[in-house]
Formats: sequence, C-alpha cells, structure tokens
Amino acid sequence: MMRHLLVLATMLGASALFLLGWSHSTQKANSQPETMPLVPMMQQLLTDMQQADRGLYTENYDMIKEAGGNISNHPTMTPEDKQLVKSTLGDEMKQFVEYDMIVHHHADSMRIAAIQENMQKVLQHYAIVQRGCVDCHTAFRTPISSARQDSKQSK
Repeated sequence: MMRHLLVLATMLGASALFLLGWSHSTQKANSQPETMPLVPMMQQLLTDMQQADRGLYTENYDMIKEAGGNISNHPTMTPEDKQLVKSTLGDEMKQFVEYDMIVHHHADSMRIAAIQENMQKVLQHYAIVQRGCVDCHTAFRTPISSARQDSKQSK
C-alpha cells in the first residue's frame, strides 16, 4: 500500500513538473520579442492588419485570430526609438500611449471574437484597431519621421 502511494505521489509530482514546464515554455513561445526598431515594427503591424483583412474577406477565423494576437502582442520600440519619440512628442506622448493601448486592447478583443467565430464582434474591434492606427499616424507620423531624418543627418 505504501509503495503504491509513493509511486502515485512520484507520478503526480512528475506530471505537475511537466505541466509547469510546458506552461512556461508556451508562454515564452507566445511572448513578444523584447524590442524592435520602430519602422520594421510598423511594417510588421501593416502585414498583420493585411492578414486580418484577408481573414475578414475569406471568413478565416484562424487567420484573424493570429493577426489579432500578433497586433496585441507586438514588440516594444528599441530604447533609442522610444527616446526619440518621447523627446519629439513631449506632452503628446500620453496620447501616443493611449492610442497604443486602444490598439492592444481591441486587437486582443478581435482575437477573442475570432475564437468565438463572432464576425460582428470581430468587425467591431477591427474597426477600432484600424481607427487607432490611423489616428496615431495622422497625429504623429510626420513629426516622428522628421525627427528620425534629423537624427540621421546629425550623425
């Protein structure tokens, strides 16, 4: 009896360790890269939005789910780009961060709606993600691009 309990306890312990390791590796595999330069990051987000478009038009929920996850978990800017954006935007940095948070939140909501295969919710959240991107670009793309050019010329 004692031997059976010992074997059972060992198996439970090994299973728990396996599941803990699997859970940790899954989280690590799904985690975003730490940083990425701003321009390549924006290009990747454009690719992700185009994937969401294709998913919408073909009713491919897996494609939408992947795109939403990629958008909501996009990398952060490199420290150099972050400093450039902060120094360029000054007090407007708060609005920049707000746009980013809106995009993250609704991209994840779009992903969840795709899992639920709810096209109306997918469309609702997609429109908010799209609007957040366009609003941010309209407000900040020109000053940030100009600052990037000035920074390159001064080097």
